[in-house]
Amino acid sequence: MDMQYFLLELLETMIVDAKRVVAFTGAGISTESGIPDFRSPGSGLWEKYDPSLADVSTFEKDPKAFFTMAAELAGTVFSAKPNPAHLALAKLEQAGKLSGVITQNIDSLHQKAGSKNVIELHGSLRTCTCTRCRSNFPIDVIARKIVNDGEIPPRCDECNLGVLKPDTTFFGESLPEGAMERATGLAENCDVFLVLGSSLEVYPANRLPRAALDHGAQLAIINQMPTRLDAHATIVVHSPLGEVLPDIVDHVIYRLGTK
Repeated sequence: MDMQYFLLELLETMIVDAKRVVAFTGAGISTESGIPDFRSPGSGLWEKYDPSLADVSTFEKDPKAFFTMAAELAGTVFSAKPNPAHLALAKLEQAGKLSGVITQNIDSLHQKAGSKNVIELHGSLRTCTCTRCRSNFPIDVIARKIVNDGEIPPRCDECNLGVLKPDTTFFGESLPEGAMERATGLAENCDVFLVLGSSLEVYPANRLPRAALDHGAQLAIINQMPTRLDAHATIVVHSPLGEVLPDIVDHVIYRLGTK
């Protein structure tokens, strides 16, 4: 029997038998929707752009540099659609076998796929906030100002002083209030913790798989590249998520219906 086939069949059994399954997703689930990740050799964003552009102190000093980068990426991000892996997780939740999705991504593709319980550790691109008066707006306001008006950086219409910053977590910023606490609660109370498309390099999000392990959960990792926790996982599969996750979910749902 092929080893990967055996591992995927074992993962299906783990999910079927579990009371609480949690999915933890990183950029690798969205690359299959056309959104580039940060660290992949040859294609990662940080090979093309200076990582300091995503640092909040750099943004405060020179927001124009950040928005010049963002303008190049905006079309790709906002036109992206959920791929089969996103849809599979929504399907698993609808079947009652997924307690929630904890995501490092800011693209809202889990919600667009139909997932309901999504914890966004790094915020989202749905809204933006003025750095001066703290007024909040839909992200479309930034898009309109940049694309239609050529206004870089985009300024707040309320106070005419502050810059509009996307409600995403930059390097050097705290995570959204309550997000890590909610995510930790899910991790510490699950039977199976699925790491899907994450390099597990970003702190503090990368503490969550360890929290799950420390509280007795089984860890399964599906990621194209090795991670620092592979040696601690029950199952490790290096494959594209869109190729394996839909079949896993379909088989789980079938087996649930035959129990």
